[in-house]
Amino acid sequence: MINILTYFKKNHLEILFSGFFFVLILFSKLAAIYIIIIALVIIVNFSLKKISFQLNKFSLLFAAFYITYAIGVIWTQDFDQATRYLENKAVFLLFPFLFSFQKPTGFNIQLIYWGLISATLAAFAYGVYIGIPCYIKHFSFPYCFLKSHLSPFMHPTYMSAFALISMVSTYQLKKVDAIKKSTFIFLIVIFLFYTFLLMSLAGLLSIMLLAGILFLLYLKNKFSVKIMLAFTILTIIVLSVLISSVPFIRDDINETVKTTERYFKSPSIFIQELGESPSSSETRLVMWSITFEEIAEHPMGVGTGNVDIYLGRNITQKGNEYFAKKQYNPHNQFLQSQLEIGIIGLLILIAITFGGIIYSIKKRNLMLIVLFASLTFNCLFESMLQLQAGIIFYLFFFMLLIIDEESNPKKSLS
Repeated sequence: MINILTYFKKNHLEILFSGFFFVLILFSKLAAIYIIIIALVIIVNFSLKKISFQLNKFSLLFAAFYITYAIGVIWTQDFDQATRYLENKAVFLLFPFLFSFQKPTGFNIQLIYWGLISATLAAFAYGVYIGIPCYIKHFSFPYCFLKSHLSPFMHPTYMSAFALISMVSTYQLKKVDAIKKSTFIFLIVIFLFYTFLLMSLAGLLSIMLLAGILFLLYLKNKFSVKIMLAFTILTIIVLSVLISSVPFIRDDINETVKTTERYFKSPSIFIQELGESPSSSETRLVMWSITFEEIAEHPMGVGTGNVDIYLGRNITQKGNEYFAKKQYNPHNQFLQSQLEIGIIGLLILIAITFGGIIYSIKKRNLMLIVLFASLTFNCLFESMLQLQAGIIFYLFFFMLLIIDEESNPKKSLS
C-alpha cells in the first residue's frame, strides 16, 4: 500500500494526463471539466515548486493561431458560431502556457503512452461491443463493424490518427523493453486491424507512408542508397497492384476519377444534380472548388464563423439549396483556415504543420515527427482543427512530449 501511494505521489501528473485520453475519446463532453482539474493540479504543483516554468517557443504558434480567430470575430455575421469556435479553440491559447513546465524528478512518458494505448483499445472494444447486437439484428458486417459504425464517438479519420499514434507509442515502449515482443506484435496487429475496419483512406495512407519511410531509412542505413531506391521502385509496383486488387480502395479511386470527370464537364449541373446522400469524393470535390472560389474573392478571410454562410450562399446560387443546408466544411484545414481567417492564419497553420515536421526532425524525436506528419497529412483531407478531438489531441500530446524532453536527458532518434 505504501509503495502504491509513493508511486502515485511521484507520478500523479502523468496519471492525470493519461486519463485525459479516455475523456477525450470516450467522454468528450467532460473534457472542459477535466481540463479545469488538470489546470488546478498543475497550479498546485507550481506553488509547491515540484515543477518549474519552461516556455516552449514553438507552442506559441498555436497561441498566435488562436489570436487570428479572435481578430476574425470582428467581421463575423454569426456571433454565436464565432463564440463557439473561440471556446473550442481556447486550448490553443491555454495549453502553451499551462503545460510549459519541466519536472525536475523526471517525467514518466511511458504512462502517457499507456494512457493513449488503453483509451484507443477501449474505443475499439466498445465499437465491437455495440456492433455484436447490431450484427445479430441486421446480419451485416459492413453496417455494424465498419467506418463510423465502429467509431460512434468520433469521425473515423480522427480515430485512425489515435490508432496511428498508439502504434508508435507501442513501438516506443518496446524500444525501452517496457513490453514483451509478443505484446508488441499483438498490439500492432490490433491497431492495424482497427485502422483497416475504420476504412479512413487518410488513416490507411498515413500508416502506409510511415511504414514505407521508416523501412526505406532502415535500408539506407543498413545497406546503401541504391538498395533503397530499388526497393522504392519495387514497392510502388507492388502497391499499384494491391490498390487495383483491394475492392474498396479500387472503388474509391474509380469513383473519384469518374466524379472529377463529371464535375469538370459541367460544375453547375453537377452541383444541381447532387443527391441527398452524396459520396465523400463528390462532397470534397464540390466543397474544395467553391472554397477556392470564395478564397479568390476574400484573400484576407471572411471572418470567424462565417465559412458556412459564404459556402452555403455559393452553393445556393448554383442551384442546390438542399446541399447548402447540410453545411459541409471544406474537408481541408488549410482551405478552411485560409477562407476563415485569411492568408495570415494560413501561414501560421503552415508554420505549425510543415514547420512542426522540420522542428521535430531537428530534435530527432520519432514521436514528434509522426505526430506532426499525421496532423499535416490529415489536414489535407479533413478540417482536423475544427473539432474537439483534433483541436485538443495534437497540441496536448505535443506539450507532453516537450515536457518529457525538458525533464529528462535528451533522447535521439535511432
